[in-house]
Amino acid sequence: MRIGINGYYLTTPNCGIGQYSSNLLQAMAETDHKNTYYVFCPKPINWDLPENFKLKVIYPMPFFRGSFLNRFYWEEYQLGQEIKEYKIQVWHGLYQSLPGGSETIANVVTIHDAIPWRFLAERKQFSYRWYSDIRKKLVSRRAKKVITVSETAKADFAFTYKFKPETIEVIYESVHSDFSQKLSAAAAADFKQRFKIGRDYILYVGGLKRHKNLRMLIKSFAILVNEYGFKGDLYILGEIRKTMAVSPYIYYRSADLQRYARMKHIGDRVKFIDFVSQKDLAVFYRLAKCFVSVSLYEGFGLPAVEAMTAGCPAVLSNLGAYPEIAADTALLVYPYGPHRIAQALNTAITDQNVRRTVIKKGLERVKFFDRKKIAKRVLEIYQEVYDDYKVSFQP
Repeated sequence: MRIGINGYYLTTPNCGIGQYSSNLLQAMAETDHKNTYYVFCPKPINWDLPENFKLKVIYPMPFFRGSFLNRFYWEEYQLGQEIKEYKIQVWHGLYQSLPGGSETIANVVTIHDAIPWRFLAERKQFSYRWYSDIRKKLVSRRAKKVITVSETAKADFAFTYKFKPETIEVIYESVHSDFSQKLSAAAAADFKQRFKIGRDYILYVGGLKRHKNLRMLIKSFAILVNEYGFKGDLYILGEIRKTMAVSPYIYYRSADLQRYARMKHIGDRVKFIDFVSQKDLAVFYRLAKCFVSVSLYEGFGLPAVEAMTAGCPAVLSNLGAYPEIAADTALLVYPYGPHRIAQALNTAITDQNVRRTVIKKGLERVKFFDRKKIAKRVLEIYQEVYDDYKVSFQP
């Protein structure tokens, strides 16, 4: 088969869909040496996949650069042209987008969540609202097979997209092997020196979108410091993406979060780090006292699985997909209760029995997210939709 892939988010490998795209393609490359893959990106990226995976850079048109209109034109019309140019037989949109022409061939789309319709901040900017709504309309009309990343996400967006739940298949995400690598004492010391880490720390990874509930996290951390006597820092990793159109209303600005931390008198204890490499991210997990995310909604929550894989105990929100993904391998908390969050953080840091239990259960749980098993099932879906296409559309 000649398989086309929308690799738009490979240009932002640190974000959730970027990690999903990268991890899935690497797993597919380890599994499938027979089919030919054409991966389309809007700009050059680092590329080290096998010969049957071909990177095609399709530059966006030179108008309204950085806008949702420009992005929509690239996804809808430029990729639609590439389907014809490369005689694509199966198309996979790795996020909620299917180009014009994909409805005439076998296609698959991965829908990660319904966040653009869950939170008011996601609806404030007209261009983003227009872009989200038209993409939803076109995907609903064109999709022949839908993949999603959790049962939580499936139940959430099936109503929004008006899909029948039985037409959606849940295939969990996987993590890169970097997160399971051992760390030597010398490498740990070098890492701490490079990032100027002088004491214990709690780690947050997951971006700066408003539904990530970061003001509540900082408020909870202040309670942990003042009432429980925690002597370490809170590290917040990530920034606003600058490589694509984004709505400013859906993000916290790191400067605003820093100001809020100063208001809570812990400004020197909250450290903001920009995007880091995947290898460095794995070390951040491995050296952290615990990982925390009190997000109000996650369609999957990949950082939770990364933390499990790295042997880092986690405190997670009890909303969204976290209870499904983490099961009993983390401390689940109500994300609107700062004192409950602080108490859970203190337990994860100081209670050695709890730490040993959640780390052990986490390392067992990650075996469920086997990358080769996931890649094998995705490949089977490609074959299924292609076979269906041949039966349904060929004379």
